[in-house]
Amino acid sequence: MRPINAVLAHHDTGTAHHLGESLRKEFRNLVVTDSAHGLRSAVGRLRAPFAVVDLELIDLSELKELCHDYPATAFVCIHRLADDRMWSEALAMGAVDCCHCEDLRGILMASERYVVLRRSRAA
Repeated sequence: MRPINAVLAHHDTGTAHHLGESLRKEFRNLVVTDSAHGLRSAVGRLRAPFAVVDLELIDLSELKELCHDYPATAFVCIHRLADDRMWSEALAMGAVDCCHCEDLRGILMASERYVVLRRSRAA
């Protein structure tokens, strides 16, 4: 288990539940939400260093705002049709990675890589 709080924001409740069950075992606390407002609220309330965000829930301009407003949070984007173009656009907005929504391994690798990097930079 990673000793951090995390947030999962997904537009589809069923998919969020399935992915949340897998991720819940990996983090101290995991908040699952299905709205942009819920995402923003949970990241701020938990001071979550890691968030998984469905790009069908928010658009790239909202992602850019989130990355700006919460610089201590590593945002990993997910999408059911993730490709290289989407990956480069998400990174340009401030996300640390963009994965297919079923790529649990990729999501967890990003949490290891970027949360540790951000903490070391802050120290």
